[in-house]
Amino acid sequence: MKNMNPKMKKWLAVAGGLALCVILVVLIGQRFQTPNPVDAPLPSQSSEVSDVTVDPSGPDSTEKEKEVTVTPPDTTQPVSTDNGAVSSGTEQTIQGDVSKPEYTEEQLQDPTQKPNGEKVTEPPAAVDHDKVEQPKETPKQESSSKPSNGGNSIPGFDNVPNLGENQVIEGKSDGDINKQVGTMD
Repeated sequence: MKNMNPKMKKWLAVAGGLALCVILVVLIGQRFQTPNPVDAPLPSQSSEVSDVTVDPSGPDSTEKEKEVTVTPPDTTQPVSTDNGAVSSGTEQTIQGDVSKPEYTEEQLQDPTQKPNGEKVTEPPAAVDHDKVEQPKETPKQESSSKPSNGGNSIPGFDNVPNLGENQVIEGKSDGDINKQVGTMD
């Protein structure tokens, strides 16, 4: 091996790697092959004949059987399973399609009953909107929060003191975002 140049060593390493890959592909491929079915040996047939004898003088088995009576199921209440469901074919549904009820104009205009047939206990009172009196003064709503000590009066922000201008604290960093900037007091 001392007289082999680096080029020859490189080609031997590549050829060895390729041979190893081919061997691995063959071994892995054998794992995925289905094994050939092996026929199980058939049991040998014996030439012996077994004699079966029936005693005709024995008790008749049909006489001893009890008579079986089957009561038909009660079908007085018909069960309705027709809900529009489709369970055959490629498109199956659990419920049928929803259909919007259609009402006639007479049903829609009748003030004594609703369109679905329910009776109305008292008809709605008609209000003339032109004669409605508007209040002369609008009632003032008093806010429960009153500003104290120069605070804010925004609802939900009661008694927030005004501390003046915002303060800006400059952070000094060398540009690394993973370093802590400033002190955590």
